[in-house]
Amino acid sequence: MILSANRVCGSAVLRAAGSVWLRFRPRQARHALPDEVRLVLAAADLAAEQTAASVRLAALILIGLLLAALGSLSGVYRVHLAMMFALNAGLSVAAIVLTRPGIFRSWVPWALATLDAAVVVGIMIYGDLNERMLTSYTPALVVSWVIFVLLGLTTMRFKPALVLYLGGLFVCGMAGVIGFQAAQAAPLPTDPLGANLARLFDPQHDLVRLSLIALTACVLAVTVGRARGILVEAVIAARRSANLSRYFAPGLVPLLADAEVEVLKRGRRQPAAILFADIRGFTAMSEQLEPSAIAEFLGAFRLRTTRAIERHGGIVDKFVGDDVMGVFGVPIATSADAANALAAGRALLAEIDAWNRKRRSAGRRTVSIGVGIHYGEVFAGVIGDGERLEFTVIGDAVNTARRIEELTKTTGWAMLVSAELIEMAGFSVDHDLHALPALTLRGRKEPARLFALGGFKLARRCPECETDGHPHDARSRPLIKPDVIIARSAR
Repeated sequence: MILSANRVCGSAVLRAAGSVWLRFRPRQARHALPDEVRLVLAAADLAAEQTAASVRLAALILIGLLLAALGSLSGVYRVHLAMMFALNAGLSVAAIVLTRPGIFRSWVPWALATLDAAVVVGIMIYGDLNERMLTSYTPALVVSWVIFVLLGLTTMRFKPALVLYLGGLFVCGMAGVIGFQAAQAAPLPTDPLGANLARLFDPQHDLVRLSLIALTACVLAVTVGRARGILVEAVIAARRSANLSRYFAPGLVPLLADAEVEVLKRGRRQPAAILFADIRGFTAMSEQLEPSAIAEFLGAFRLRTTRAIERHGGIVDKFVGDDVMGVFGVPIATSADAANALAAGRALLAEIDAWNRKRRSAGRRTVSIGVGIHYGEVFAGVIGDGERLEFTVIGDAVNTARRIEELTKTTGWAMLVSAELIEMAGFSVDHDLHALPALTLRGRKEPARLFALGGFKLARRCPECETDGHPHDARSRPLIKPDVIIARSAR
């Protein structure tokens, strides 16, 4: 029965070790990881090494306190216990020092594992109990149980190969101690109790114990390997999300990453606030600039619009030339979306005003923009064919916001908002709102109720050529003089 168990344990160890090697062989043999992923994994490895070193020192201190207490209670303090404690304390302190940033090297974990195995095997060989007991009793020594603590600490390093290496050192070292000293072992005891104990620690039973240590190392290696794989997948997923956020608004990344394409294609109808902004006179400006200067100018403009929109809970749906479209309430609509859109419009105008001060001091032409905001129902989802998809927001509310922004060219106000937006915002922003006469939006029959935000007005421009202060002919429509209405809270 014992021999059969040995064969079973031995074959199980070989199968487990083989499967672990196939699964956790060096990643370079399977596929190369991107440099960014390697850097993140290296930082995670260093943090794991530091944690393992700290836990190791704490465990050693607890064991030392326990040994000291036992020694004081019995009135005996063994010198070899003090020596073992000092040796392990030295290794623990070395582990903490060697895992500091700038000092740590990839060989450190392997060196520490080798030293741990050497200390354990050395205590088995030179311990003060060796001369008074059978060498087959070695697995019963307290130091043998430390093996499992050290294996547990090694699993904190997310290195399955290191767990297998340390487990192999322990198995080979213990087997060598038992086998090497077997020829010099004392005669078997003749008393019944001694004979029974000797039978429990005969070579067959010791072989089973060694097999169990090996199996424990293999199981821990598989567990660590799975944890390492999950860590790598998480880092790769985070990297993909980070790359995705460079092309999409951060608020959309979780939705696009987790939702199924078919679900996104079906989309949903929901209320949202839509903001459009456009640079005045950009066409004439671009004709006078080099392509590189145009790209630099648009980059600076888009940086400021993105900052203003995202700081107030919105997302940038798209840039088209010098136009920008911001959405508030997608993918999750809230009661504050209208107020947030209004605040974002004011923040955008403030950004452009600050930008103009810098451009004016540098002798550059100032920038004027028009902003239109509307609140209504939209369709939010993915559109496109199977080859190319785009997440966007469409609907009549989007078209209305675009038409409102166009009216800033003729009304003289830098920002116009619809009555629907003001009603939804609940006049939560304590600023003057100027009610404009009924205006008809392009492509609409019914006049729209619009409000202009006080404090920001466009310079008088010719609606034909869109230049500042240019007196055009009679075809130019006069600027509308608005009636001023102080916005008061309806609450």
